[in-house]
Amino acid sequence: MKQIITNAADITILRTIDNNTLKTGGGPISIGATAVMASKGKPFTVIKVRAATVEKLLGKPLPKKAVGAEGLRQLNDALKELLYCNVVRVVAADYMFPSLTFDMDGVDTAAAHPHNTVLSIGAGNLLQVWPIDGDPSTNRSFEITNVVTDEGAWVAGVYAINDVVTVAGGRLICVAPTLLADGAPTLAVPTAKWRVYNGEFDNRFTINFYDKDKDGTEYVLESYLVGIDPEDTSDMGTPAYIETVLEQQSERFRANYDEATDWATALAGIKAVGKVAFTGGTNGTDPEAADWKAAWDIFRNETFEAKHMFAAGNYDADVLANMLDIADKRRVAAYFDVSPALTHDQAITWLKGTGLASRNARVTYAPISANDPTYGGAMVWGASGEKVAAKCRGEAIFSGATPGVHFAAAGTNRAMITRTGIKPLHPEDVMDRDALYSARINPIITADGGGAVIDDDLSLYLKESYSRFAWVVDIDNFIAHQFLLMAAALKFEPDGLTRAGLTGGMKSIMDPLVTSGALVKPRDTADGTKEYIVTIVQVEIDLWSVTWDFCPTGSARRIAGQPRYIK
Repeated sequence: MKQIITNAADITILRTIDNNTLKTGGGPISIGATAVMASKGKPFTVIKVRAATVEKLLGKPLPKKAVGAEGLRQLNDALKELLYCNVVRVVAADYMFPSLTFDMDGVDTAAAHPHNTVLSIGAGNLLQVWPIDGDPSTNRSFEITNVVTDEGAWVAGVYAINDVVTVAGGRLICVAPTLLADGAPTLAVPTAKWRVYNGEFDNRFTINFYDKDKDGTEYVLESYLVGIDPEDTSDMGTPAYIETVLEQQSERFRANYDEATDWATALAGIKAVGKVAFTGGTNGTDPEAADWKAAWDIFRNETFEAKHMFAAGNYDADVLANMLDIADKRRVAAYFDVSPALTHDQAITWLKGTGLASRNARVTYAPISANDPTYGGAMVWGASGEKVAAKCRGEAIFSGATPGVHFAAAGTNRAMITRTGIKPLHPEDVMDRDALYSARINPIITADGGGAVIDDDLSLYLKESYSRFAWVVDIDNFIAHQFLLMAAALKFEPDGLTRAGLTGGMKSIMDPLVTSGALVKPRDTADGTKEYIVTIVQVEIDLWSVTWDFCPTGSARRIAGQPRYIK
């Protein structure tokens, strides 16, 4: 999102001016974005996941002692309320995925390749298959069955799918396994188990991919009837070519076929392909900071939705700085944790030492353990995912078509930590709440009856201005994004239409926020009585300037009770 006016024909959102430095005494939009380590998932590719699909696409959370174990646990926390989350799987440079290559004699060659390899058929090879879902497991295998086979003249017997027989007047191809007792088919009446053989467009075979369950039992993962002619189509008119079938129907596998190989030449190799295991795949070593930054950099492309970025247990200051840079340019919230293993004073020291600061950042500190929902036993993981979920619960409070962007992601109504067996990690550590506030850390506190709650909604903005309150920044960013959409629709319109459009457009953005309670009358009467003021000026022949002054709602962060004696 551009923040500087240049001569380019573009739309600019200038940096927010916040001069409220007084001391106070102390779209769908619920779409997440994160980078995690996982057991499967195509590396360095945006994967759209929901609560119901996360394990299928990324696997189970890593064991509790593994590097990156927090990632999927925090993602699961956030997915309790997110509409969906765009996730990038991070791997190290030595991650390898397996492939199988078959030559004219049907001999398999197993190989492993880095995630960014472009595979191609080499000289003398016929067929190559490989997984694209990032699962390097050696539990998988591949086979070809039901190859078209010429069985000669029909005789009473048992036939398999794609067996071809000669009958009076032509040939038939078997479409369902036959029994010895089945009668003789004819060209005129082939019966349900046979149909007329049409030659080369019927040259198809079945490919099967196998996997094993947790008990080691093998099962068919995917199965397709395919051909080798790029123009081949099924009886329903859909593509039957092996490469196209997998591209259109499989989320896990791809294939290369040597199109210069005709059926007669290929048949010997294809017939010899039995069940062959994928081997050589590995998740590799632990990703380095450069790998994590490369994963996050994908979200610099604004075609990928990312309204709530969260670090999901990454504590590397350089990686976090890169995430915050992206969040600032996109004007979206970015959530991360201070390590729960630290005491509160150590947490403050660590955060100050990073030098990180951003009005879009929200820092949580969750010094608690809880029951691990995946493997059982006690587990420690941060709460940036829980903070995202809390914000989404506020956004789910709609006023007409306007989401509750102004609801703070804190307190018992929206920010209870939904974990069982919660225990404090440092029961002897008495938190200095004023020091945590000064560092802009949102603490998670335990309740007397069990459970825990996120107990503040601060942004990592160190000035004593409104921008230190996360919900205020959220209102500001929401208006900016709405303005961007509105202004894009008016781009290159003539002056009259532009002024009318900007006037009506800003009213349609701001009025619903007044109705929802996000914007309120100024607390200082010197600023007037209007919740917002919009100023539209044509600065140059091709430049329109729109300024919006607005008063954001407050939140009851602090409540004071005053006891007084009476006579």
